[in-house]
Amino acid sequence: MEKVKDILIIPRYLAILRFIELPSIDSSEISNMAEFKALKELPYPRDEIITGLRNLGSYKSGFSYIMLAIVKKQLVEDMMKARKARPENIRLGTEILYLYMLKKGIIKQDKTNLIIDIQRDYSEIMVIDKTKPVFSRGFRNAENFPEEINKSIISYKRDRDNREIEEITVAHGSNLSIENSKPHIEALFSVPINFYEYKEDLNSPGFSLEIDLLPGEYIDKKLKKENTRQAFLTYSLLFIALAMLASFFVFKLYQKDKTILMLTEKTNRMQKDTDELGVFLKKTDILKSQKEEVGLVINILKEAYELAPGDMSVSGLDYDGRDTLYCKGAARNMSGVFDFIKILEKSKYFKKAEVKYATKKEAGNQEFTDFNIACQVK
Repeated sequence: MEKVKDILIIPRYLAILRFIELPSIDSSEISNMAEFKALKELPYPRDEIITGLRNLGSYKSGFSYIMLAIVKKQLVEDMMKARKARPENIRLGTEILYLYMLKKGIIKQDKTNLIIDIQRDYSEIMVIDKTKPVFSRGFRNAENFPEEINKSIISYKRDRDNREIEEITVAHGSNLSIENSKPHIEALFSVPINFYEYKEDLNSPGFSLEIDLLPGEYIDKKLKKENTRQAFLTYSLLFIALAMLASFFVFKLYQKDKTILMLTEKTNRMQKDTDELGVFLKKTDILKSQKEEVGLVINILKEAYELAPGDMSVSGLDYDGRDTLYCKGAARNMSGVFDFIKILEKSKYFKKAEVKYATKKEAGNQEFTDFNIACQVK
């Protein structure tokens, strides 16, 4: 069972967030470009801000679409001091919300979705064009809640390239009742509203998060601590080995009795025969294990190919030899990819599947979705 990590969540209203396209698909270049962009957004020195990014894929040839988060370092340190224990990671609530909406299929793949996430003390508004997030705004909850929603909509519409909102979902946790607020929210829109109550803790593990806003020096301390632990373990094992070796030589030095020497020689011969037999049995077990493993791999690959729908093309399967199978291919649309994930998760060989990337492409006059799915083997 996966250990639950101590995670600190930065609300959207405390961070500057930008959705930008960068002219590169190289990860190191993207990181440098994003840092340069962050320094332009805030009038603070580099050592007073923390940045994090998530690569959302490529929607234009040669470009990468990025979710760029920027927070003041002092704000993060104050939040850390207010906690009893130092968090292992610091995450952005927007990234978690986006991945949750994708995983649950709440986002309509062919529409422009408006998501209103209401927390106890703050809320966030996110607009997702099909599967591409294009706008986000956060604010603290107060009596002017409807006014904040209107401000967000007006801000979104300032960009004339943004499409009209077609689908609206208001989400909230099961620990928060919004029954009294529903009529006021519905009065703000002419489009029907879907109300969604999530019972899961969005802060729990299970998402492939990329944005970490933990200050750099804390990351260095964590790595140094881990290296120290590994070094201590290595030297401890070395000391034990040397102590055992020294004990052996002392024992041999004082072993003068001929009978003991003879018994030792016979024991050594028997030990050699036993070791040879052990090596033979070990090789036999390895060959047997490899045979079973090859058979299992063949069954897993066969299962993945057979589960693919008829209108889907599987172009490659890559098994890492441990617990993950990567399935690449093309589907007619994005919903077909998520339907395939549901089929895989029902298989006896896979326990969990998630999209590593899913990009819409066009060939001739037809659109298709190029995908890569990571499947965890049971």
